[in-house]
Amino acid sequence: MLDPRRELAELSAALRAEMEREQGMGRLRVGRPAPDALPPRPAAAPPLSDPKGTAVSRPDPTPSLSGTDAPVPGREPARGRAKRLPKLDLETEPADYAGRMTALNALGEEASGCVRCGLCKGRQNVVFGTGRARTRIMFIGEAPGADEDREGKPFVGRAGKLLDQIIDAVGLAREEVYIANILKCRPPRNRDPQPEEIAACTPYLERQIELIQPRIICALGRFAGQFLTGQPKATMAGLRGKIAYYKDRIMVLPIYHPAALLRNPNLKRVVWEDVQLLRKEYERQP
Repeated sequence: MLDPRRELAELSAALRAEMEREQGMGRLRVGRPAPDALPPRPAAAPPLSDPKGTAVSRPDPTPSLSGTDAPVPGREPARGRAKRLPKLDLETEPADYAGRMTALNALGEEASGCVRCGLCKGRQNVVFGTGRARTRIMFIGEAPGADEDREGKPFVGRAGKLLDQIIDAVGLAREEVYIANILKCRPPRNRDPQPEEIAACTPYLERQIELIQPRIICALGRFAGQFLTGQPKATMAGLRGKIAYYKDRIMVLPIYHPAALLRNPNLKRVVWEDVQLLRKEYERQP
């Protein structure tokens, strides 16, 4: 029986001889490489605590409409790079403003108990709409998602943060505009609205528009754009950047849905162009 230690020594000697032979032929370098030949070390990941050792959360991955990076805890945010237009002044309240807002709240109470379609069976909350409508721009999306269904408010979560940035870029604040969806209840798995669901919710939306009296409607996403412009086959690329009209009387400007920016941050430039168009057309309204 072979001695394992002797066998290992013989293998080691054979390997050493082979390495010396390769080195002699210039095909092998033995030893540590020179410092300048070493690849640079990757930068260390930023710590998840502040200088005092207090634990902090990771930066929000929501992309910024302005193109700036997400804020890093403990680091001064970048300044002077955000894209936003000058602040718009609030419109003077019309004489019937209070009455219209009272009627809007009453309509929301009515919608909270709606059982007009099957979506009522799976909802947590009716998502009617929010805002004071002091500035007559109305933002209309497709339907609530999971976050909205849970909280009962439109456009919350990461997509809601991006919508806040879009509204801020126009020169407004979220509470100064009115935000709603075509559907008031969440479709299962966020599927497209069905015709019977649209028919059930449309009277609520039409009454909302009547009470808000918007100068311009910003349609958020393909489905809202198709519905509000009466172009059911149009693509989002074909809708955005173009002025249309809701029932031939209220201007509609479709833009990409904030959720689309989460999937493709390269759309931020396109949305910024549309935001500027929205502001321009709003200021042109009598």
